[in-house]
Amino acid sequence: MTQRTLEVIIAGQRAGTLSQTQDGLLSFAYKPDYNGPPLSVSMRVANRIYTDKQVRPFLFGLLPDDHAIRRSLGAEFGVSGNNPFELLGHVGLDCPGAIQICHENDVDSVLARAESLEPIDEDGIALRLKQGRLQADAAWIDPHEHWSLGGQQSKFALRFENGTWNRCLGSAATTHIFKGGIRHLEMQALNEYLCMELAKSCGIPAAGVTFREYCGEPAIVIERYDRIRGANGAVVRLHQEDFCQALGVLPENKYPENGGPGATEIIGILKTTGNTAASNIALFVEMLFFNYLIAAPDAHAKNYSLLFGPAGEAVLAPLYDVASMLPYVRPRERMRVAMSIGGKNRVGRVGANAIARLVETNALDDFGISAKACKRLMTELAGTIPVKLKALFNESADIPGVLELEERMMPHVASLCETELKLL
Repeated sequence: MTQRTLEVIIAGQRAGTLSQTQDGLLSFAYKPDYNGPPLSVSMRVANRIYTDKQVRPFLFGLLPDDHAIRRSLGAEFGVSGNNPFELLGHVGLDCPGAIQICHENDVDSVLARAESLEPIDEDGIALRLKQGRLQADAAWIDPHEHWSLGGQQSKFALRFENGTWNRCLGSAATTHIFKGGIRHLEMQALNEYLCMELAKSCGIPAAGVTFREYCGEPAIVIERYDRIRGANGAVVRLHQEDFCQALGVLPENKYPENGGPGATEIIGILKTTGNTAASNIALFVEMLFFNYLIAAPDAHAKNYSLLFGPAGEAVLAPLYDVASMLPYVRPRERMRVAMSIGGKNRVGRVGANAIARLVETNALDDFGISAKACKRLMTELAGTIPVKLKALFNESADIPGVLELEERMMPHVASLCETELKLL
């Protein structure tokens, strides 16, 4: 059967080959001499062919979740928006993690880091933010750019180099992600900025963020944790994958209510991470509790990730895409978070018994994590979050709209944390 192929490069090494049959079935095989991190924990480095069941969810995880955006993106290149192989053949040179996907005849130039940067000014950034805000199906990527980002929100990626923002052409690596926020939620970008800063102030690793307006267009600007600067100043890609990819789950099934992964499935993967398993699980529990206490509705499996070292060792990635639903709730509205804690996902219903079930169900004691320690952690976070959040609002008082957001958010967060302390 005739197959089309694309080459996969991971962290500058030829890792393997993607194939697609005439019927659209996908497969992946590693190069015999590849010795770097795995494409995915669902596709370990081995002498075998991985089939459509493993490959398709992983590839879709590299692309926008929204069907309309993928369709618009496909139209830019004359391919189907529902064919991840074809889309990544056009926009796969700067994917999440250290992955680059290209045609065979482009491999040498990609390995040689053939790239160019095109400066973009504040007006240009504002225009892209405005397009994302106004056009529900706006393509995220200019036809001359070759990066791709997963997720639901409208966003785009740029490189910050020598004090200026730049569009990345060729195989150039982007360093920052720009998001204008969810269209139908007021001040959502500012909400996300404050929640990310709140996580860091609570001692939880989180991606670096700034908030500013470009010609009146608000944006949260996120430092890519999967990009670092090498000794020579060059941008280095770090490999990563989200937990839908790690578990072979399509992005459309990312919520547990749709059959997607919950805390137990994520902990199951973290248990396989060797020497870092205990610290990875402890950090995940802390992130899980934090997301519950701020009522973050989108803390699903795509918003937790693994970062891989050169030999494939894995650590839980910093927190990202965190925002509270509390500024937008109606009185007495029943709120739920994406992942349950001990079987409870209703906001204001997680007590000591639910925490004990989380520990028992997942055998966390085997990793030195007791129910008593988890209860203490939840107590500490519930006591700390309102204080830290109030301080952040005070520090951000000069940002347009922050006082209104504080009025809508602060009382609800304080009330939820107070309720949690009573339940414990």
